[in-house]
Amino acid sequence: MSFSAAPAASGSAWSPHLAQAERFRPSTPTFLLAAFTLGRLSLVPLIVLSFLETPALTVAAIALFVILDVFDGVLARRQAADGPGRRSLDSVVDRIGIDAGIVGAYAAGLLPEFLLVALLARDAYCGMLCARMMYRRRVAIKADWLYRGLNLCVALGAVAAPFVPTGLWEASAYGLLALSIVVAIDLTRCVRVVENSPDDVRTRVVGAGELRKEFG
Repeated sequence: MSFSAAPAASGSAWSPHLAQAERFRPSTPTFLLAAFTLGRLSLVPLIVLSFLETPALTVAAIALFVILDVFDGVLARRQAADGPGRRSLDSVVDRIGIDAGIVGAYAAGLLPEFLLVALLARDAYCGMLCARMMYRRRVAIKADWLYRGLNLCVALGAVAAPFVPTGLWEASAYGLLALSIVVAIDLTRCVRVVENSPDDVRTRVVGAGELRKEFG
């Protein structure tokens, strides 16, 4: 494997959690992996356009999107190429796919304009945080149960939307917004921990759980 742990900064009171995070040194070309990850975007127009017209096709497209997401992560880890850059690209593609489902729900009349704007604004805010962290430290956060749970809820909501009453789906969308705000607050704190860490904490993949141990 091409990961190693760097020692904690000398004389620092910083706890070792970040210093023990996986430091990435690429050992294989990542172009093909990036192309594979980006290939999932070809399913986005299908998800949006088929949202209510052909529900079975929407379900199939979302299921394939999720399966390919899992597969490219497994492939990257087997090739020791699962560094911050690939993880960031994967997150961007995930958000585009998720936001496509949100836009599809709005276009189908299942989502009020307020929820559309709020959910997309929240994603734009989180994307800005992660982009800033990558620019300053080249660090990516490894998603845990909280982050994956949000993505799973969105995927399940998109799949169920054509088959449940509009009022019920709208109510669940408000719950989704509340959960997404909780995740955004957690992400803000995690990014703050990374950006306040010693200078040698960079070019790493850090677990969200490890970052929470540093919360004051």
